[in-house]
Amino acid sequence: DVVIETVRRRLAEGGAALASNLRRPDLRRAQLAFGSAYASEWAVMVALGVVAFRDGGATAVGIVALIRMLPSALIAPFATAVADRVRRDRVLIWIGVLRATALAAAAVVMAVDLSPVFVYLLAVVATIPFTAFRPAHSALLPALCETPKELTAANASRGLLDSASALTGPLLAALLLDLSGPEAVFALTAGLSLWSSLLVSLIDYEPAPRVAPPAPIRMAADTVEGLRAIAAQREVTMLFGLGAVQAVTRGALNVFLVVVAIELLGTGEAGVGVLTAAVGVGAVVGSLGVSVLVGSRRLAAYTGLGIALWGAPLALIGVFPTELLALAMLAIVGAGNAMVDLGYFTLFPRLMPDEVLARVFGALESLVALAVGLGSIITPLLIHLFGIDGALVAIGLLTPVI
Repeated sequence: DVVIETVRRRLAEGGAALASNLRRPDLRRAQLAFGSAYASEWAVMVALGVVAFRDGGATAVGIVALIRMLPSALIAPFATAVADRVRRDRVLIWIGVLRATALAAAAVVMAVDLSPVFVYLLAVVATIPFTAFRPAHSALLPALCETPKELTAANASRGLLDSASALTGPLLAALLLDLSGPEAVFALTAGLSLWSSLLVSLIDYEPAPRVAPPAPIRMAADTVEGLRAIAAQREVTMLFGLGAVQAVTRGALNVFLVVVAIELLGTGEAGVGVLTAAVGVGAVVGSLGVSVLVGSRRLAAYTGLGIALWGAPLALIGVFPTELLALAMLAIVGAGNAMVDLGYFTLFPRLMPDEVLARVFGALESLVALAVGLGSIITPLLIHLFGIDGALVAIGLLTPVI
C-alpha cells in the first residue's frame, strides 16, 4: 500500500509539473522546437542509413556514421563555448537555419541522382552545428524555469517529446521511403529544422544574471575552463564515463537497425524505419513512466539502470532473432533511453554552475559523438568476425557489465 501510494503521489506530482510546463508559452515553444529538431534527426538517420547500405552494405553504414560524427565531436566543445557567452536562443535559431540549408541541398542531390558522396558531405555539414543543439537547449531550459522541480519536469517533458520524435521521425521516414525515396525524407527534415528555428525565435526570456560581466569570447580558453570544471567534479566525470559506454552501444545500434532489418529479418528498407520507430514507442512509454521520478532523490541510480537497458535487449535479439522479439527489445532500449535523458539533463544543472553549463553539455555531446562513431565503425568488423547474431550479443553485454 505504501509503494502504491508513493507511485500515485509521484505520478500526480509529475503530471501536474508536466502540465504546468506545457502551459507556459516560452517553455512550450522551446520544447516543441526540440521535438521538431529531433524528429528531423531521427528521420535523417534512417534515410542516411538506407543510402549508405545501398552504396556499400554494413561497412558503408558504419563508415558514414563515423565520418558524420567525427567533425561534430571535435567542434562541439568550441561551439558550445560560444553558447555560454551569447544568448542561447540565437544559437538554436542559427543551428536550425544552417541544418535546414544542408538537408535541402541533400534532397536536391538525391533528386538529380548525383553521387551519394555529396549526400554524406552534406550530412556532415548538417550534423556539425546540430551537435551544439542539445547542449544549448539544455542550458536554456534552466533560464525558463523558476524552481528545481520545474526544471526536472521540463526535462521530463523534453524527454517525452524526444521520445515522440524517435517514434514519428522514423515512421515518417519509413512512409516516405516506401512511397518515394530518401530525397523526400531529406526535404521533410529540412522543413522540420526551419520550423524549429521559427519556434525558438518566438521565445521571450531574460538570460540568467552573471556574477561578473561576460568576458570576450575566447574559444580555446573557454573550452579548457569548461573541461577543468568537469574534471574537478568526481560525480560528473563518472557520469561522462558511463555515457561514453552507452554511446558506443548507440553507435552500434545505428548499424544494427539497418542490418537487422534488411539482412537478419528480411523486412526491407522500410523495415529500418519500423525497427527505429520501435525504439521510439518504448521511449514514449518510458518518458510517461519517468514522470514518477520527478522529485526523486535517486535519479543517478535510475540513470544507471537506463544505461544497462541500452545493451541487454540487443544481446537477447542476438540469441532469439525474431521480428516480434526484436520490436519488443528495441522498445525496451527506448524506455532505458528515457531514463538516461531525464537523469543526465537534470543532474548536470544541479552539479555544475550556469556559467559553464553549455560547455559541460557540449563536452558530453562531443564525447557521445566520438563514442557513437567508435561504435558505428567497430560493429561492421564484429559482424564480419562473429556474424550479426554474435555481434549483437558482444555489443549488448557492454552496458550491463559496466
